[in-house]
Amino acid sequence: MNLKSSIFITMALASPALMAGGLGSLKPGARPAPVSALKPGIAAHAQQAPSRAAAARPDFYGVVLASATNPAGPPAICSFRAGYSPAPQNVMTLSAMSGCSGTYADGAFRYMEYNTNSSGNITSVNWTSVDIDTRKVTSSLSLDYAIGVCMDMTYDATTGTVYGISALSDVLVTVDTATGEATPLASTLPFYTISADAAGQLYGIALDTETREGVLYTINKMTGNALKVGSTGVKMLTDASGSIAYFQTASFSSADGKLYWVVANSDGASALYRVDVATGRGSYLAPMPDNEDMVALFDVPAPAAPGAPAAVTDVTATAAADGSLSVEIAFKAPATCADGSALASISSIDIYRGTDEEPVKTLNSPSPVPGAACSWTDPDAHAGFNAYRIVAVNDEGESIAVYASAYCGEDFPEAPDNLRVTVNADGYPTLTWDAPVTGLNGLPVDPAKLTYKVLRDVTGRHPETIAEGIAGTTFTDTGLDITAQAYPYYYVVATSSAGDGRQSLPAGTYTGPAYPLPLTETFKDCTLHTSPWILQSLALGGAWELNYVSTFPGSGPYVDDGMLIFIGFRSVEGAQARISTPLLTFENAVAPELRFHFYYLDMSSEDLRFDDYMEVEASVDGSEFTPVEGGRFVQHDADSRWTECVVPLHAYAGKKKVAIGFHGYSGGGFNLLLDNIRITDSDNNAIGDVEADTSALPVEYFNLQGMRVDAGALTPGIYIRRQGTKTTKIAVR
Repeated sequence: MNLKSSIFITMALASPALMAGGLGSLKPGARPAPVSALKPGIAAHAQQAPSRAAAARPDFYGVVLASATNPAGPPAICSFRAGYSPAPQNVMTLSAMSGCSGTYADGAFRYMEYNTNSSGNITSVNWTSVDIDTRKVTSSLSLDYAIGVCMDMTYDATTGTVYGISALSDVLVTVDTATGEATPLASTLPFYTISADAAGQLYGIALDTETREGVLYTINKMTGNALKVGSTGVKMLTDASGSIAYFQTASFSSADGKLYWVVANSDGASALYRVDVATGRGSYLAPMPDNEDMVALFDVPAPAAPGAPAAVTDVTATAAADGSLSVEIAFKAPATCADGSALASISSIDIYRGTDEEPVKTLNSPSPVPGAACSWTDPDAHAGFNAYRIVAVNDEGESIAVYASAYCGEDFPEAPDNLRVTVNADGYPTLTWDAPVTGLNGLPVDPAKLTYKVLRDVTGRHPETIAEGIAGTTFTDTGLDITAQAYPYYYVVATSSAGDGRQSLPAGTYTGPAYPLPLTETFKDCTLHTSPWILQSLALGGAWELNYVSTFPGSGPYVDDGMLIFIGFRSVEGAQARISTPLLTFENAVAPELRFHFYYLDMSSEDLRFDDYMEVEASVDGSEFTPVEGGRFVQHDADSRWTECVVPLHAYAGKKKVAIGFHGYSGGGFNLLLDNIRITDSDNNAIGDVEADTSALPVEYFNLQGMRVDAGALTPGIYIRRQGTKTTKIAVR
């Protein structure tokens, strides 16, 4: 897609980045390391371990997508001991995939696998569960959306939540372990890994594009805000620009509580590191022996001894209702042993705070009665998250730990709601919004104590903070350049004493002078020659793109070398998107009209009849877009291919600020094609149809992915033949 910066994109956080066809498109860097870039592996038996031994013996699993000796896969779950001589062993071969991310949660390894086409668009997504003990797939659900495709996943035992870093955009998500349904939480940094420690604290590793080193951050799991811990000192394998690394994975060990990281480094070696979460520094342990390209690192907590107590049950952690910093932990002592037999006695029940190695409270005098209700109040909780793990003990050993957490003190505020942007009489945007009254953890928030920060995005890519400490719920952006037309988007963040809350949904508006008629856009050279065009995904990841060829239907542009394409063929039924013109003035127009070429295709004779259609809409003086009378164009209503369409805009004559939108609706069928757009005053129309003489133009060929191919090197298959504006499908046998 050859879109210049003059096309701006926005969409609700509920469907991040599902913009590029299929189920979505991976963001830059969301790809496995190329095997060709990795040096040959070293046999495991050749590794020399230092004389000192590790303090613990953590065992890990991970999915090996490929290796130096097996570059084509298939992928497999492998296990290895994290230390100075890792030797991954095949546990279970998996079905072919382009990539995956996953973690161990609720007694199974759960992973999101996906496949992509040659253009990098995601074509299928499956949420799969594996029983590690039996080495069998227990369930696999096909998903319609790719929101859950992640760079990396982790399981937070304190809240029973799977978190992931989206591979489609820089968003923190949660994933339902039963269904695979992903829910975006908040924008964050472009992390490559995500890991939760025993206290539920999230950590992520991002790329420093200047040093090319991985940098460790803590991540606020409520707001997505990231705080730098320090550089790992490990240079990642990147592309030539140094701005893109590759899939990697990190996870905490339940055996020693330390963070381990498998990454392709700048030496072209896939290697194992241990990362100090206090400093961020990475310690080199060993190369992966066969340059295993590994994702979805996880471990399985060791089972309790048969005669040890079963886990405690009915655990709750409740913060004090009066706002004081205390937490009551309540639970039921186990009544059975880990093997299900009756439990005779319990030596103690230990309660640990956070990642502490020593219990903050031991219940042993008198010893807890098996099956009895127990409780303890922590008087020294701190503001924020407080995580606890509870372990029952007898002479046979310890039970499996059970986790609980509670939030104390003032809460992080929810996102401001109902953000509205209007242009005032001076031409500057004025924002208003509704204050949040609850926090992200469900605690009440006093709106009178909140302040706000405002972010502005004039490129559709990089919001910048333009104001902080705002006491009210309104703001006028007098710092915006209004001498040129633009379409800024705004976000508002509420701040309490706990910190920044979540970012609001975006709201935008046209600013600057409206352009006089006529407007002509033929997308010559696959480029926008007017600005700004505004693209908004409205439902289920719907999208328009600027391109020079469409596969279904197979066609090139009506004229020149570009056209607008609403992605219907690779979208789910019900996907919607709007692309709208720059702001125009009809103040002096008598009989304005819209002309464009639309591609009609009726394949009813082949039992292919889909209700894909486009609606022409108008926005007047910043109002909502509404349908224009006579502006609905259903693709199967004709079979005339490129056809000129005329839509009178007389109802808007005399209006000072008008934008025309093209709203695509997917029926799960074919793309909608739009070209040669002209908006004129028909009483003074000096611009006629743009026609092209194609008889002397060269012939070009494209494959079904839209890539140009050499006419002299066509292999058997289906191709698109284009000569000027005439496009046909051909079969080479």
